[in-house]
Amino acid sequence: MSRVKLMVAAAMKAKQAWDRVPPEKRRQLLDQATATLKTHGPAVAKKAAKTARVQGPAVARRLAEALEKARKR
Repeated sequence: MSRVKLMVAAAMKAKQAWDRVPPEKRRQLLDQATATLKTHGPAVAKKAAKTARVQGPAVARRLAEALEKARKR
C-alpha cells in the first residue's frame, strides 16, 4: 500500500473518531489546543520553517513523484 493511501486512510480514521466525540468535548479540546498553540506555536513554526528550508526540496520532490504515480494509476 502506498504512503499516499496510508495517509488518506489515517485522515479518514481521524475524521471518524472526531465525529464520535460529543460537541461539548470538541469545544473543550479546541480551547485547549488554542491555548497550547499560543504558548508553543511560535517555536514550532520556527522549527518547521528551518526544517522546510533544509529538507523542503527533497520532500517536495518525493511528494511530486508520489502524486505523479497516483495520477498514472
